[in-house]
Amino acid sequence: MRRCLVPFRTGANILAMLMAGLFAGSVCAQAITGETAKPSPPALSDLSFNNFFSAGWNEPWSRRQRTNGAPDLTLLRVQGNLLLRAIRTDYSFEKATDASSRERSQFINQLVEYSFNRRLMLAALANYQWIRDKDGDSRRGVSYGGFARLQLVDRLRTSYAFNIRAAAPREGIGETQTPLGFALAGWHDLTPLSLPRVGLYWHVQEETYLGPHAPGARQNQLTYGLDLAKTWTSPNSTFGNLTTFLENYARTELDGKNEGQSYLTLTPGIRFNFHRRHAFIAGVDFPVTDPKPFERVYRFSYIFSF
Repeated sequence: MRRCLVPFRTGANILAMLMAGLFAGSVCAQAITGETAKPSPPALSDLSFNNFFSAGWNEPWSRRQRTNGAPDLTLLRVQGNLLLRAIRTDYSFEKATDASSRERSQFINQLVEYSFNRRLMLAALANYQWIRDKDGDSRRGVSYGGFARLQLVDRLRTSYAFNIRAAAPREGIGETQTPLGFALAGWHDLTPLSLPRVGLYWHVQEETYLGPHAPGARQNQLTYGLDLAKTWTSPNSTFGNLTTFLENYARTELDGKNEGQSYLTLTPGIRFNFHRRHAFIAGVDFPVTDPKPFERVYRFSYIFSF
């Protein structure tokens, strides 16, 4: 294998430059336009299955304000259930197990999400992955893709969405198949159950892999998540909507040589907002089931909402 020319720290450096550029750009935009605080928007009408075809499509996009209960947020691994206008950067560092041929892996993903109304959001993504093996060889691969999100339900205490996602394979690291995913995601505010500002998140996703593959390779898998998040501060505090969470993420291979094998991962993490439109998320993946696919994965995300 040819050796990678990108230094090991390049992924972290690129992430830092992206975050700095986005932060500086947003601050300059606010200074130029003289942006000031806006009055509170009027309360939004409820969206549901019953009015799916008659409501939301001709309404301008707006996020529902939930000041007295748990905020509806995006986390690290669970599929999203709300519509956004945002630029998001994700970075992860994977430490491999002793039994793996890998030494480490770094991954950076750039995502742009744009909601056209209260029902439909489209997103484009591009990512880059670096893998260093224990024998000293390195590989890297690029992928691009996108997804669509349909808001099925949007109420004060509940939100459901349907996601469709596809991405090109990262051929540079040996991938040959295109993943196509269909997911149902949801959120529930548990404040009425005497759990103040606690949110329950979940998703169920079926992934199909299209394209040439080796004999015995999986073609379909199921991923599912069940998360709890507790918000400790108000949206307007220094660390706005400071939230701690625990993500329970699992996947089950539906075919191939490992048919029926399931993998469970726990991800404790923290999220908070700063400077109004910016959010930071961090967490660590701990594999629970054997065989462990990795030792640890450290995840960091930055979101700029516009």
